[in-house]
Formats: sequence, C-alpha cells, structure tokens
Amino acid sequence: MKAIFQLLKRNFYVLLFLVLEAVALTLYFHYHQQQQSRLYGFCTGLKGAFLSSGEYRTRAELRLENQRLQRENARLRAGLETSYLQTVHFQDSTTTDSLYRQMYVFLPARIIDGHINHADNYFLLDVGREEGIEPGMAVISPNGIIGIVDKVSQHFSSVISVLHRQSMVSVRLAATGYSGSLTWQGVRCDEALLSDIPSHVPVRVGDKVVTSGLSVVYPGGIPVGFVSEISGKEDDFYSLKVQFSEDYRRIDQVYVVKNLYKEDINACKQASGKI
Repeated sequence: MKAIFQLLKRNFYVLLFLVLEAVALTLYFHYHQQQQSRLYGFCTGLKGAFLSSGEYRTRAELRLENQRLQRENARLRAGLETSYLQTVHFQDSTTTDSLYRQMYVFLPARIIDGHINHADNYFLLDVGREEGIEPGMAVISPNGIIGIVDKVSQHFSSVISVLHRQSMVSVRLAATGYSGSLTWQGVRCDEALLSDIPSHVPVRVGDKVVTSGLSVVYPGGIPVGFVSEISGKEDDFYSLKVQFSEDYRRIDQVYVVKNLYKEDINACKQASGKI
C-alpha cells in the first residue's frame, strides 16, 4: 500500500493533468455539436476497421473451408460409377468377370473472370498447366455444365462457355435415353436449343436433360437442365428449348474433368476414320 502512495505522489502532477484534460475534452465535445459529430465518426471508423479486420479473417477462413470441401467433392465425384469404365473379360462360356477402371478425375478450380452477356462468352479459371489442365477438358459445376478449356497458361486457363455460339454439347433425355445436340442461340443466358430428337419420341415439359457420354469430353449423366418448351412436332425432329440447371450469373466453384482414356479413344477413332 505504501508503495502505491509513493507512486501516486511521484506522478501527482501527471495524473492531475490527465484528469483535467479529460474534463476539458468532455466539456468541449459536450457543448460543440460539430466536434462531437467528428469524434463519433472517428470512433465509428475505428470500430469499423476493427470489425472489418475480423470479417476479413472470417472470409479467409470460409474460403479455405470451401476449398477443402471442393477437394473433397472432387474426390467423391471421382468415386462415382459414372467416373469408371467397365471392362468385361470372358472367363468361360457361362461366366464373366466385370472390372472397373478409373476413367475420369476431377480437378477443383475457381472462376476468377468472365462474362455472359456477349455472343461468344468465356470464363477464366485460376488453374493452368501446372495443375494438369489441358485444352479440350470439360468444365462442370455442382449444378451443370460450364464449357470446355480452350487455352492454357502456366497458372490460368480460359474456357469456352456453353454460352458460346460455337458450343455444341451431346446430351440426352434422361427419361427415354434419346440423344441430341445442345446449342446456344446467343440470346438468353438461361436457355439453349436441343435438336435431333425424333418427333415420335415422347417428350414432356420438365423432362430432365443430361450429358450423353457419347464424347470424350463430358462424362455421361451430368445435369444440363430440363425441357421448358416443345415445338416442331409436325417435322421429323423436335425443336426443344432447355432451361439450364446452372445459373451462370452466380457460378464460382467448378471442376475441370480429365478423361484418362481420351488419347486412346481419339487414336482409335482416328484409326477407324471417325475423326
């Protein structure tokens, strides 16, 4: 206790000055509205800076968590049945042995730039050659198809969006299995045109449309959208409008699809004169 009194005695004039200064500032800001407003704004700014720093940390933590979940989803997608190639080896005249080989792997990526309002739209991904990305790979999202990788640099890659006049995707009606070609008409970013479906095939509004798996790009069964309008019944083929299942105005996290057998399939097609 004696030491405390000695400390106060030594610093009496300093403490007195601080008390008088606090009283003076209180009276000054109390009777001067403009200065009081400035002080409030200054304090609010400090509080905002403090909270924003915490919010920044929270966003960074959420981004890391999203990246972790995306990698986990990519691993789970690679384990789906549609990501495997079934090979059948005949053992004798009565039994067969079915083996499954990994055909597709999924590489997580994020869209960092792009547009959807032009006639020919592109997206830019934050992965490139260093992450194993190559031209011709498909890009999908959890809700649908995105496009095909066009050009690749060391750390980035550009994607020809499905919202591109040269885009053509082989799709099928999930209910009947009939395949056709999906093209974008360059008008609305939420719909495309499905052609080459014979008019004798039963089609209803709301029928689900998925990738056909008939190309080396997209795996089969990836959601594309649903039939929103039917026309051309009097012709040999329908003209079907398809509502995309993905909202291209909001996409962020995507997956680049690598077909492990792409070179083998293309070599076989080339040898048989199919390409």
